[in-house]
Amino acid sequence: MARDCVGNQVRLLNRVVTGIYEEELRPLRLTVSQMVVLALTAKHEQVRAAQICGWLQIDASTLSRNINRMRTNGWIEEAPASDQRSRPFQLTVAGEKILQDAILAWERAQATAVELLGPEGVSVIKRLTRSVTRNRQTV
Repeated sequence: MARDCVGNQVRLLNRVVTGIYEEELRPLRLTVSQMVVLALTAKHEQVRAAQICGWLQIDASTLSRNINRMRTNGWIEEAPASDQRSRPFQLTVAGEKILQDAILAWERAQATAVELLGPEGVSVIKRLTRSVTRNRQTV
């Protein structure tokens, strides 16, 4: 049953690929989840937790744990906002630096993952992700 279980296969693939990125980011004391949040924050300059949760399809408690760690590390801070009900956050100078430092680690991890999966495997994953995301929104 485990060999045929789609959920089990996806979880196995996730653990292997995530492990590649985590190994490269470990010297920076940064997880792949935190790196993605930092990258999204940098791209949008300031974001709200609900936006990140929507983009990444994660629950608020998972994001909250990562945000708290990133605040403790001095990588993000609360951003000024007119609406105090949902406080946005932004990168600090330290957050911008750690994200810049993470780029080389990410590039090494990306190359390893692409080598492991092969170009066709990467293409299949991208197609599946787009399809699942699109289909999930219509369900």
